[in-house]
Amino acid sequence: MIRLIICCLLGIFFIGCVSKKTSSVTYEEYKPKKTITQQNKKEIPLSGSIKGSVVALKKSGLLWYYEVKSKDIKNNKLSYAKFTNTKKVANKGDFVYAIINNSRLKEIYLIKKANYGRKIAQKTLKKKKQYISKKHTRTKKQQVLSVPTVESISLD
Repeated sequence: MIRLIICCLLGIFFIGCVSKKTSSVTYEEYKPKKTITQQNKKEIPLSGSIKGSVVALKKSGLLWYYEVKSKDIKNNKLSYAKFTNTKKVANKGDFVYAIINNSRLKEIYLIKKANYGRKIAQKTLKKKKQYISKKHTRTKKQQVLSVPTVESISLD
């Protein structure tokens, strides 16, 4: 009796799944109405850190405007940043680590200076090899002993 009820329920379940008619599906490309830059013409204040090279450097009035690009985005670092500071702390091309708070520079660390306009002579000095041959004389410590040919045992 229980088997009959279970079989009937399974049959009703599978009939319900099969009997549903699928409608034709149309695919449309998703197009956003407005992008973030179109919605807000003002730049969003940045906060975070960036490790990269200074791409552009401008002075306007009392402020220095920096643009930094980076390839290192590990640990939630920024990939591109624009920020301002009252002092000039890095030149164009310098590799820096900067901490930014509301688009203003909080801290900056110079990792490597740029080599623009400097000519660096890269000469590798190689020492000439000298072959010195000396005659070796053997001392008692360096004497080579021959292999024994005869062995004798005496019992007293």
